[in-house]
Amino acid sequence: MVATNLGKGAFAVAVLWALTAAPAAAQGSALLEEVRVTAQKKGVGEDIQSVPISISAFTGDQVEAMFATTLTDIGLMTPNASLTEIPTFPGVANFVIRGMGTVGQSIPSADPAVGIVVDGVSFGTIYGVNTDLFDLESIEVLRGPQGTLFGRNVTGGAVVIRTRRPNHDEFEGEVRASYGNYSQTNFSAAVSGPLNDQFAAKFSVLSKDRDGYYDNEHPTLNLRDQGRSETLLIRPAISFENDSFDATLIFEDGSIDADGLSSITWEVDGEVLFDPYDERLTIQDEIGFSELDWNQLSLEANWDVWGGKATGVFGWRDLEQSMHSDVDGAPGARFHFANGTSLEQDQLSLELRWSGAVSDSTTLTTGVYGFDQSYTYAERRILTDAVDRRGVSTIDHSTFGVFAQVDIAFSEAWSLILGGRYTIEEKDAAIGVIGDPNATGNCATQAPPLASSLPQSLSDCVAALDDGEEWSNFTPKVGINWNVNDDILVFASYTRGFRSGGYNVRFTDLSFVTNPSNPDSTPGPYNEESVDAYEIGVKSMFYYGRVILNVSVFDNEYEDLQRTSLNDAGGQEILNAAEASIRGLEIDTTIGVSKYIVLQAGLGYTDASYDSFDSAVAASGVDVDDLKLVLVPELTYSAAATIDFPIDEVSFLSWRTSYTNVDDTFSDDFNQAPADGYFIIDSSLTYSHENGLSLSVFGKNITDEVYYDFGTNFSTSALGVRSFWQTPPRTWGVEATYEF
Repeated sequence: MVATNLGKGAFAVAVLWALTAAPAAAQGSALLEEVRVTAQKKGVGEDIQSVPISISAFTGDQVEAMFATTLTDIGLMTPNASLTEIPTFPGVANFVIRGMGTVGQSIPSADPAVGIVVDGVSFGTIYGVNTDLFDLESIEVLRGPQGTLFGRNVTGGAVVIRTRRPNHDEFEGEVRASYGNYSQTNFSAAVSGPLNDQFAAKFSVLSKDRDGYYDNEHPTLNLRDQGRSETLLIRPAISFENDSFDATLIFEDGSIDADGLSSITWEVDGEVLFDPYDERLTIQDEIGFSELDWNQLSLEANWDVWGGKATGVFGWRDLEQSMHSDVDGAPGARFHFANGTSLEQDQLSLELRWSGAVSDSTTLTTGVYGFDQSYTYAERRILTDAVDRRGVSTIDHSTFGVFAQVDIAFSEAWSLILGGRYTIEEKDAAIGVIGDPNATGNCATQAPPLASSLPQSLSDCVAALDDGEEWSNFTPKVGINWNVNDDILVFASYTRGFRSGGYNVRFTDLSFVTNPSNPDSTPGPYNEESVDAYEIGVKSMFYYGRVILNVSVFDNEYEDLQRTSLNDAGGQEILNAAEASIRGLEIDTTIGVSKYIVLQAGLGYTDASYDSFDSAVAASGVDVDDLKLVLVPELTYSAAATIDFPIDEVSFLSWRTSYTNVDDTFSDDFNQAPADGYFIIDSSLTYSHENGLSLSVFGKNITDEVYYDFGTNFSTSALGVRSFWQTPPRTWGVEATYEF
C-alpha cells in the first residue's frame, strides 16, 4: 500500500485540504491521504475504494498519528478484528478476524488462521509476530479468507505489512524520542537517500525500554514489579531501480528481552482473593523471562516484461525464543514453564508471479510459491510442586502452490473475478511426549527438589512418534463487481480457504507411551480446517469524497474446525472437533467534516455459532446452540476524531482521541473462563512546525480501564486457580520528533 484513501475526483479535495490546513502535513490530512493497496498482487498499487475485498488500510503516517506501537493498536480500529497477543510468551499472536484465529493457546505447531506477511514474506509460525511497529510504509488488514492469492492459513484473513523503502529522490531522515510513565524510554532514527542514479540505501533503528507495569504482592517474597521489557531493532535496506527493473533488499535484526507471563490469579483453591476488575497486581513467585531474537531478510524484484510486471519475492527468517513463566500465578509451582523451554524456527520462501493485461478486457495475476520451515520446541513444565516433566519435538514442513486469478470486464460497470490455487504440503514430525516415563538422562522426569529458574539442557530427549503426512487443497474464488458510478462499487464473492493440518508439539498424554495400543489421545496428525466464505459489500464515497462509507456482510461456513482444548492438568489437545457458522456485518467510515476535522468510525457485528462440537458439549454439559466461540465478541465498535488547529502560517496543533468498545468473550471452548467487555480511550496532542519539529503528549487507556483478553479456569483441577493474563494500564508520555 502506498499513500495516495479517496481516489478519483476526491483526491483533489484531499490534496486541497492538506495544502490549506498548514504548510506541514497535519494529522488530519494524513488520514485523508488516498490509500493504494497491494493486496491483489497486481504489481501496482490500487485505490482501496476500487478493490472488491474488505480491507482496513493504514499508511505509515497514519500509524504514527495514532501512536500505535503494536498490531494490537491497529486491531482496535479495525472492524471485527482482534490483534492481541497471548502473553504466555510475549510476541505470540492470538489474532482473530471475523471470529476465526489461533486462539487461547501458544502451541508453536498450531498454524496461523490470520496470516502475517511482512515485505512480501509470510511468517510460518505464530511466534515473534506481535513485535513493535516502526518505520512503516503501510499496514493492510484483509478481512475474510484470502486462499487464492495468499494460500494456506488465512481462513480468518491476513495482515500485510510493508516497511519504508529507500528514497531515490532525496536525502531524508527522522529522529524520534519519547519518555513516559513506568520509565518508558523510546528512541528511533532513520536515514535514507540516493547513493547514485540507480542505488539508494536506508538505515533505521529502534530502542525501547520500560519497567514493569504490575505490583507483585506475593505474601512472602519481595519481588520487583512484573512486566519489564527491552527492545532493540535494526533494519538496513538497499534498493536498485532503472526504467524497467527495481529490486529492494531489506534485512532486520531484532530482540525483545522481557519478563515472563504477567498474570493475575484471583481465585486459589476455591477462595476468591479479590475482584480482578478492581485490582492490577500479581502474586507470582517467579518473574520469569522471555528472550526473543530474530533475523529476517526479504528481497523483492520487479521487472516490466510481456506487457505487465514480473515479481519475485525471496524470504528468510531465523527465530529463537527462550521462555520461563509462572503460569499458575499463585504461590508454589503449580504450573510453571521452566528454564529450558524454547523454540527455534527457520524458514525459506520464494514467490514468482506475473500480473498484467492479456487483452483489452482481461487482466491476469498468476504465479508459483514455495515455502520450507523447520522448528524444534523444547519444554519443561513443573506441576503441583511435584514433577518436572520434559520433552522435545521437531517438525519439518514444506509447501508448494500454483495460483491464478483473472479479472474480466464485461462493460465499464460489470466485471467478473475467477481464481484458484492448488497447494500441496508435507509435514514430517518427531514428537516427544512431555513427561515421557521412558525418557532417560536429562530428559527424564525429575522429582523434588525442583529448580525451575535454573537452565537445563534437554539433549537426551527422543521422539515417541516419528510420522509424516501430506495434504493437498484447491481454493477457488468467484466474484462479481458492479461499478454503479465513479464513487460506488458493489461486490459479491465466494471463496474457499484452508488452514494446515499438523501435529501437536506440546503433547502431554502419557497414555500414548504407557498404553500405545489404546491411548487416550494422539499428537496427530489432525486434518486441515476449511472454510467456504460468502460476502457482499458496498464501497462508496459522497460529497466530493468528504464521506467514505464501506459496508460488508459475510457468511463463513467452517468444517473440520481445529480446536485446542485444555484438560484439567493443563494439557492441550488439538482436534478437528467442530463445525461452525460465522455471519456478520462490518461498517467502516471516514468523514472529512472540514479541512481541519476528520471523524472515523467502525462497527463489527458477529453471529458465531457451532453447528457441532460433541467433545465440548460432553465436557461442559452446555448445549451446542449455547456454546460461544473463543475470543469472539458479538459487537465491537470504535470512533476517532482528529482536529487540526492552525497557530500561524508555519505551525499548528493536532488533537486526536479514539474510543474502542469490545463485548464480553470467553477464553475457552467450554465457556468456563468468561471475560467482561471493555472500552479503551486513547488521546494525543501534537505541536508541529514546518521546520520538521513536532512535540507531542499522549495517553493510552487514559481511563485506566482494567480489562482482559484472555483467562484460564483450572479451579476444578489439581492446579486450583482462576487467572487472567494482564493487559497494559494507563500509560502516558511526551515525544519529540525531528524530520529532515
